[in-house]
Amino acid sequence: MMGSRRFAVLCVAFALTGCAQVVQYTDELRDERTGRTVIVRSPATVGGIAGFAVGAPVSVVALPATWGVYRYQKARTPLQADPTSTLLFPSFLFWRVGTLLLGAPFDLLEWGFWRAWRDAPTPNAAEREAIELRHDEEVLSNYPVEPIYPSLQQDPRRDAGRTR
Repeated sequence: MMGSRRFAVLCVAFALTGCAQVVQYTDELRDERTGRTVIVRSPATVGGIAGFAVGAPVSVVALPATWGVYRYQKARTPLQADPTSTLLFPSFLFWRVGTLLLGAPFDLLEWGFWRAWRDAPTPNAAEREAIELRHDEEVLSNYPVEPIYPSLQQDPRRDAGRTR
């Protein structure tokens, strides 16, 4: 009785956390650019593959429900309805869980014994600019930004009151 109550509390606490951070973390566990070594990336990748394999039969069993969700999405927002991510949602969920379950313990150990003790490299101005451009292209590409105010260099009113 007490074990099931703890499990329920844990599930509720986990459900209240943000999903985007979990997805981003599982992506980072497998990404070489994050500074993680093969000791972390390999178990995370194996866990993801195993999780997806476990989730595939669940996706087949859940097909009537996911098909209904997909049809509803297609009727409401036809341009945003994605059959792959909707119909294979259980597989994708188990893929992330497998990555997290096998990769996170190795990541914790690697961080505690290796990455936490290393100094982070300080990028120079050119490297910082390249990082910002890459971040804009990868992360912010879905958010087009239009300037509210015109640039000072292009504003003819800027020099209107000045005499030369």
